[in-house]
Amino acid sequence: MKENSKRIQELTSKEVVLKFIHDYAYFETIIILSIYLVIGYFIDSNDICLLHSKISYLLILLSVITLFHGFENGVLALAIIAVAIWFAYPVFEYVQFLIALLMTMIFSEFHYYWTQKIKAAEITSNYRGAKLDELSKAFYTLKISHDQLEKNYVIKPMSIRNSIEHIINKHKEINEQFNDSNEKIEKYYSNFLELLETSFNVKSALIIYKKNGITDNYLDVDNSNIAFGTTPVKIDKEDIFSDYLVDKAIGRKTAIYISDEQGEPSNATDKNSHFIAAIPAKQENSLSAILVIEQMPFMAFNREGLTSISILLEYFSIEINKKILLERDDKITIVPDEIFRFEYARLHRLYENFDVNSIILVLRINNELQSARIYEKIIKMLRSLDMVALVKQNDYYYITLLFPLHDKASALGYLNRLILSIDEEKDKRFDHMTFNMEETNLLNKYYREDYGQ
Repeated sequence: MKENSKRIQELTSKEVVLKFIHDYAYFETIIILSIYLVIGYFIDSNDICLLHSKISYLLILLSVITLFHGFENGVLALAIIAVAIWFAYPVFEYVQFLIALLMTMIFSEFHYYWTQKIKAAEITSNYRGAKLDELSKAFYTLKISHDQLEKNYVIKPMSIRNSIEHIINKHKEINEQFNDSNEKIEKYYSNFLELLETSFNVKSALIIYKKNGITDNYLDVDNSNIAFGTTPVKIDKEDIFSDYLVDKAIGRKTAIYISDEQGEPSNATDKNSHFIAAIPAKQENSLSAILVIEQMPFMAFNREGLTSISILLEYFSIEINKKILLERDDKITIVPDEIFRFEYARLHRLYENFDVNSIILVLRINNELQSARIYEKIIKMLRSLDMVALVKQNDYYYITLLFPLHDKASALGYLNRLILSIDEEKDKRFDHMTFNMEETNLLNKYYREDYGQ
């Protein structure tokens, strides 16, 4: 029997209250002002807004509303107060009203700058967390690759990581075979399933993945596609999503598998599910894909194997999403370094969505030896998130530095430190320019020495 379940993220009591307040902020403001006016009427029917009290209760109330919700709610509260003053007072108290208006505007400025700082801090934290997550997945993938190589060196000298890179590097071949982005992604995941069948004895499995460009937090029937291995699963798409294990894995965003009484993986048949394991891949707290295993030998179905598969799936999904993002939003195709272009595209998307800027510093050098020496010096001075790429164009060497989530002052400060660290005076002479995310077209013109309109 099919059962469509809506997956709602579990929230704490505090998060539920804050979400309610955020969703119904205007309603809350109206209720608070109504209660305030009622209390004012019972205290003094001739001064229901309590404008002439020794303590300015109105300003206290406006400060709480405006600092918490922002300018719009402050103006709504002022409008209600203005209507009350107009009808309840013999003469409109314009002095008190103008004072309240001025303070509301000041409070709203504080709210704006505070929320902007919080948003910028969250974006920076999320970006750094995503980078750390990607590096962690790459490290564990390398470790798994090394372990597999040690175990199977005689009969399978090719490492798991090399196998993944081989699949990813078939980009040109897949581009020639398929025009649709979703078909390309399906081919990538199908090749990955073949890798799991070869290296981890996964006999029958499928991968649910998001359609190209979909950014919803949850996977569902409408926004996803399915890639099958060499042994297709005999169950339709709706039944896959309504399956107990798949539903739990998507809802909780964590791996779910059939286990025994000790909690260890067990491939025993479970009447509640058609599958034995569902392993999701997350990026920036959003599901990008989920591996669903139908059959796997008893000896291979263990914690170590599932952990390895999970890490490989995460790493592979990151690589696939890099391909998707670059196909959709590659702004600086002249740069040969694909990883650099991906980071630029990701930061450009952050700028478009959240207005959080990053800076590019480009050093233009007309001597190959000088560019090599400076490039080597820059590599030694790079900070953890900064990146560098070298572009050769029109007999010039463009050393391009990317400073994620930094401003122009940071780039110029780095440039000054770089110049001071260079020993040869002749190496200190070169042209440079800085560009922000809004100046991508200007950056491309600088590479090409394009002075046309």
